[in-house]
Amino acid sequence: MIIKTSSQQGGFISPRLMSSSLVSAIMEQGLVSYLANILSFPEDQLRTVICLLLSYPFAFFLKGISSPTIKHIYGTVIGLAFCTWCLGPWAWIHSFISGTVSYLMMKYLPMRYQHYVVFVFVMGYISVSHIYRMYTDYMGWTLDFTGSQMVLTLKLTSMAFNYYDGNRKDKDNITEEMQRRAIRKLPSLLEFYGFIYFFPTFIAGPSVEISDYLTYMDRSMFKDKACNGQIPSTFMPTMVTLGKAILCVPFLFISNSVFPPSFILTQTFRDLPVLEKIGRIHLHAMLTRFRYYFAWFLTEGSCTACGMGYFGYEERKASDGRTYLAKKFSRFTNVHPLKIETALNTRDVAVNWNIRTSDWLRNYVYIRVTPPGSKPSAMSSVATYATSAFWHGFYPGYYIFFIASFFLTEVGKEGRRKLRPYFIRSDGSYKQPAKLLYDIVGCFGILWHLSFFGLSFLYLGFQQSLILWPQFYYIPHLNLVVAWLVLKFLVPTPRNPTSPYPVQRSATATTRTRKEL
Repeated sequence: MIIKTSSQQGGFISPRLMSSSLVSAIMEQGLVSYLANILSFPEDQLRTVICLLLSYPFAFFLKGISSPTIKHIYGTVIGLAFCTWCLGPWAWIHSFISGTVSYLMMKYLPMRYQHYVVFVFVMGYISVSHIYRMYTDYMGWTLDFTGSQMVLTLKLTSMAFNYYDGNRKDKDNITEEMQRRAIRKLPSLLEFYGFIYFFPTFIAGPSVEISDYLTYMDRSMFKDKACNGQIPSTFMPTMVTLGKAILCVPFLFISNSVFPPSFILTQTFRDLPVLEKIGRIHLHAMLTRFRYYFAWFLTEGSCTACGMGYFGYEERKASDGRTYLAKKFSRFTNVHPLKIETALNTRDVAVNWNIRTSDWLRNYVYIRVTPPGSKPSAMSSVATYATSAFWHGFYPGYYIFFIASFFLTEVGKEGRRKLRPYFIRSDGSYKQPAKLLYDIVGCFGILWHLSFFGLSFLYLGFQQSLILWPQFYYIPHLNLVVAWLVLKFLVPTPRNPTSPYPVQRSATATTRTRKEL
């Protein structure tokens, strides 16, 4: 007679045996590796997500520390711990070396060109890092020190320019925004390393300005009538931002398992009808963007939790007519997904996507290469996109995307200047439904072309793009070049273009000002 064990009877597994197997698996693989296998999620990315989530309680605790010295030490220690656990035991050495050398350059080089030397040095450091990564992990997406080094590049270059702005002699050429960010003297080494390793932003960004960091640490950031020198409550705005990140999670799994970008390179995709291909191009790229939305919302929430996300206040009226001060926590807002997915032009995408990096490109590249008193030219855009591509690395896919983005930007500028006035009446109101059709065509054209060339950014290599492009007979490429040539050189500018700022029509017409728009 054969006697069945409990595990053989109807597939039943005893809780003790299950628990023992679970413990053995965790002991053998490690808890994080075990969870990564269960979730079908890369272990390095899971470690990063865990650190981003752990930064929330650490950030709330930081908010309660009053001593700036202790806060610098606290933030540095946690930042180094996150770096070591996520990126490897020696990953911190790169930020330490590049940061220390940059600090010495700012301190001892002549003021008139120290910021340029720092810019070249840190861009060179990240470039060598990218080349090393391509050599050791070609076409790979494994997270290593280069990610945090990219964020550090933004911090160090902006700090060098801020230090220069605070001590430059030609005050007539400095803008109000430059003055707000400027610093007159270098921070101490403790303050500097606290700035570098500030844990809510070190691993995955976003970048933080040195002036914002210092005013947060000494709490002068909060010396207004809304806060009275005290860090305001951050719990609810933090939970709202965290909730946005959680809402992105289902789209991550859909993107990874149902609509992965790799599907575009398969024979199955090649056999699809043209219209379905067009739709799938945008669908796959759009879902991939939720990876970035998720990460940026997580990091924004951590910055909000510690209080540094506070960005002033605005006066609002309650339903009973009383005026109250509404605090804003948007300093580290890095993305507006809805505005991106409904963008009418490339400018709408640029100002709502990776906002902190776009801010760096605008304030430390785009404006700086434009001569004082001059209007930014196409060369300003070329320099900005080239710097962005250089900062990302040297895979061909980056340059394909940014070259296409340049043409999309120029087409958008010319279209707004030469075509849009025809859809506005002399009194400033829109011509409907013509204006609606103009917006729909613009929205579809911009987003689809961004998705099409954005896939090259994701694929990294040139060969992968060559699999996709012939299926569309290179028509997207021709669209951009021909549209730019026609709008730039053939379409005349309207002699009396009407104002692009519409009048809201009502019983009593009220004009919307440029500032309100």
